[in-house]
Amino acid sequence: MAACAFSISAAPPLRLEQALERLPAPVQKTIRAQVADGRLRGIDEDNEEGRVSYDIEMVRQGRVRGFTVGEDGSLLDEEVFLGELPPAVRQTIRKKVSGATLGEIDRSMESDGASYEVEIIGGGTNRSFTVNASGKLTDEEVFLAELPQDFQAAVRKEAGAGSIDEITRSFDDDGTVYDVDVIENGRTRTLTFNANGVLASKSEDVALPAVPEAAQKQIQTLSAGGKLVALSKVTENGAVSFDVDVRQDGKVKSFTVADDGTVVSSDAK
Repeated sequence: MAACAFSISAAPPLRLEQALERLPAPVQKTIRAQVADGRLRGIDEDNEEGRVSYDIEMVRQGRVRGFTVGEDGSLLDEEVFLGELPPAVRQTIRKKVSGATLGEIDRSMESDGASYEVEIIGGGTNRSFTVNASGKLTDEEVFLAELPQDFQAAVRKEAGAGSIDEITRSFDDDGTVYDVDVIENGRTRTLTFNANGVLASKSEDVALPAVPEAAQKQIQTLSAGGKLVALSKVTENGAVSFDVDVRQDGKVKSFTVADDGTVVSSDAK
C-alpha cells in the first residue's frame, strides 16, 4: 500500500472505534452498514496516485473477510465466498479452478454490474481470472511461457530491457487481446497485443513537459484548481493521445486528450 494512516487490526475495540470516527462521514456510514452485526478488525488507508480508499477487515459469522470503500463512501469491492455467488458464476469458477486450489474471491462493483476476481493456486503459482455477473469469463492471467513461440518473441522484442511483470488475456465482443505490463527504470508501460501477437497499442507514464504544447495546455486547463495525479501516453494505430487523471473537489476525474489538445473523452460530471 502506498500509505497506511491506520494499521490497527490488532488494536483494542476503543482505538478501532476512534480510528473509524476519524474517517469521512460517508466512509463511516458504508463501513458500519457492511460490518452490520459483525466485528470490525482493521482499517488501512490506501493512497495510490491520489486515489484514496480504505481497506477494511471484519469478522462475520466466524469468517474473516475484507472490503474496500472509496473516499466518497462507495463500496468498491468485497471479499465473498463460493457458496454466496449466483449459480452461473459458481459454475464458471469451478470449471476454471478444476484441480487447483481456490483462493480469494473479490466482488467489484462496476457501472455495468458486479464482477468477480478469483485467485487460484496450482502448480506452485498463483494466478487470477475475472468472471462477470452472468458467469462469463472476461479475463485471465497467463504466463509468457504459455504463449506461442512467435508471440513470446514479439513480447520480448517490444519489452526490450524491461522486465515483464504481468500478462492479462481479455475477452470481449471485439475478440481477444493481451495486455503485457513491463517495468523499466521504476516505470510501468502496458503493451497491448491482438490474438495474433501483433502490437496494437502501448501506454506509458510520461511527465507533463514531455507532452506536445497544445495537449499540455489543455491538460493544464483541465487540472486548474486541482492536481494532476496521473498522466500516460497512449499510442494506437500511429495516433497518440494522453490519458489524464485529475484530482478535483476530493474526486479523481479522468480525461483523454489528443496530441492536438482536443478532449476525446471524459468521465467528469
